Amino acid sequence: MFKLLDKIEISDGAATRRITLYQGDLTAMPREHRADILIVSANPDHYAPTPRTLLAALDQRGLSVGELAARKQHDLRDTCGFWISPSLERSYAGLNIGQIACFEPSILGSPPTIVGDLFRGLFPFLDDRRNQTVAMSVLASGRQGWPPDVMIRSILEAASNWLARGLAISELKIVECREDRAAVLAAAMAEFKAKNVAASQRDTGPESFDVFLSFSSADPEAADCAKSALQARSDAKRVFDFRLAIDKGKSWQEELDRAISSSRSIVAILSPSYFASPECREELMQARLRNKTADRTLLFPVYWRDWGKELDLWLQLVNYADCRECDYQSLTTIMHKLDLG
Repeated sequence: MFKLLDKIEISDGAATRRITLYQGDLTAMPREHRADILIVSANPDHYAPTPRTLLAALDQRGLSVGELAARKQHDLRDTCGFWISPSLERSYAGLNIGQIACFEPSILGSPPTIVGDLFRGLFPFLDDRRNQTVAMSVLASGRQGWPPDVMIRSILEAASNWLARGLAISELKIVECREDRAAVLAAAMAEFKAKNVAASQRDTGPESFDVFLSFSSADPEAADCAKSALQARSDAKRVFDFRLAIDKGKSWQEELDRAISSSRSIVAILSPSYFASPECREELMQARLRNKTADRTLLFPVYWRDWGKELDLWLQLVNYADCRECDYQSLTTIMHKLDLG
């Protein structure tokens, strides 16, 4: 039985999404609580069904996470801290789970700091044409030893940010089976809600920009060239440049989120250094979400330095500008001609 303990409603401007906290058993989800993706956690390459863990409970229901790990559909542990399984629909229909995503963050860092990468990494596996339900335990709070109240705060922070940007999750269910731990999680969730209400009441609104310039710190010359060309226009005087626009003492990520949300257009300068940067990849995913829901094109990728791979299909479909290798004249011309809306 699933018992609803609390919920948070989040608007992305077009839809209202929810984060819910339940007391219940993730291995016995009723059909009405079916999850398109169930997120579990483990130490890297260690899937033994240790007693009193979610992996053990799934194993008792006939689902071995270790066997799924041997035939991963996608492995994103090096960039986003998780891997994802093939579809489970035919073999495990009774579990009401579409796929398993296994969070193994220690390759990248501590679980509280990497959980945001998890939500960023889920983006390609969520169908833009429909909103999905994702269920999860309080990650890394079992045998990995992280306090559940610490982890749920990190999960709530990361999830609320991504849902507000339009990540295609209609409901994120956080589920705990033990009554004592569920009470701790409910208290932490209530505290998170109260702090966010207070913060929204103090918020005076973001400063607006004509263009958000997304680039790696390894490509400053390209950024300077693009910025100079944009500011020569009459409609792009206010260009967000993280090197100059973020005040000391303020939350770096919060300032970036605000700037991306308040910019009319976004120019992303793509290079090997860009794709190697978690921060740049996160900016690109935010820009993709905004571009998806906008009534016009507002994301303008510029391929600046070849990274030895094909660009993702979605980037090619955005009609990127090819300025390889470091063609400053082409970059200047493109910035002059962009339709910024």
